[in-house]
Amino acid sequence: MKNKYFEKKEKNKCNGCGVCALKCPVNAIEMKADNEGFYYPQIIEERCINCNKCKNICSNYNDSNIKNNAYVAINKNINEKKRSSSGGMFFILAKYIINKNGVVYGVEYGKNHKVQHNYYEKLEDCKKFQGSKYIRSDIEKIYISVENFLKQDRYVLFTGTPCQCNGLKEYLEKDYDKLLLCDVICHANPSQSVFDQYIYELEKKYNKKIKSINFRDKQNGWKSSMPTIVFKDGNKIKDKTFYNGFVNGLFVRPSCYDCKFSGINRVTDFTIGDFWGNNIIVPEIKDDDTGISILLVNSTKAKLIFDEIKCEMEFKKVDINKAFTYNHHKPIKKHCKRKRFFKNLNKMTVEDNVNNCLKVNMVRKFLGMCKRKVRKFLNIIFNY
Repeated sequence: MKNKYFEKKEKNKCNGCGVCALKCPVNAIEMKADNEGFYYPQIIEERCINCNKCKNICSNYNDSNIKNNAYVAINKNINEKKRSSSGGMFFILAKYIINKNGVVYGVEYGKNHKVQHNYYEKLEDCKKFQGSKYIRSDIEKIYISVENFLKQDRYVLFTGTPCQCNGLKEYLEKDYDKLLLCDVICHANPSQSVFDQYIYELEKKYNKKIKSINFRDKQNGWKSSMPTIVFKDGNKIKDKTFYNGFVNGLFVRPSCYDCKFSGINRVTDFTIGDFWGNNIIVPEIKDDDTGISILLVNSTKAKLIFDEIKCEMEFKKVDINKAFTYNHHKPIKKHCKRKRFFKNLNKMTVEDNVNNCLKVNMVRKFLGMCKRKVRKFLNIIFNY
């Protein structure tokens, strides 16, 4: 597909996959971070040979027209499920690939809490990929690594956001029988730079180093999960500052407001995420408040694998349109104060900045909430 970003440098046209840079035959493109912390391709003119390959390749499109099978699914292994953000589907897929002497790619916290893609060949290591990381992961040259394993005839599971998965497909330029793509239902991609500042300010405020961050701590139940920050001295705090800014679209990548991948038509073999509205759609499924997944089986390859692994889960087929009534299925709205947030990013703390930008008229907020609930109720009635 033609790369529209290079035409007018419109940031909503680029999801930052980096495929155009990887495909440049003379390494004349670098992915550079802007003042918001998001990476975009930049042509180094003195190296460029004007082959236009970069301008004719892009992953920011979705031409999928598949018919998904949708399931509500729960990992039968309670420990595996508790470590996960929802129902524990990722770990079942990871086990399947590892048992075939394969390689599993996922997202983890690296040095200084940088969110990055990595791979592991041992199941125990794959636990680092469990749990939501609400920051755009550093993909770097991970696609090259995936291709190398596939050329060695290894099984590979690649998990990521749908735009990252489509980026891999565009880079590979062909399908591999032993490649399994699994995307997560993605709300949006926040800025690592904002997260870095948030972490710095928390460590300064409490005068101690942070050991780990869990955005979906299910200690008080899946439905009441809270971001938990654990310090190296063992103390913990609950803090929703970054999470609130993220869910309100305050500091996410511009392309997320025009996401091509948030609907029913997926570009992967499997899709996983939270299954909200389960008490209405599938009330017969027991909910112990430790997590329930939506699982989309999107390809013939995935259907064959699902038949092999379904013994490890409790599941029930559901109508995908009903399932998506309550789950993320369209691009996030751009927050009206996004520009103000980034303007003030280095002038005030992230906490003050977020709180300042999210101040709203409480009456309008209440009326908006009522409107959304009525709309969902009507959708359920007419879908049934």
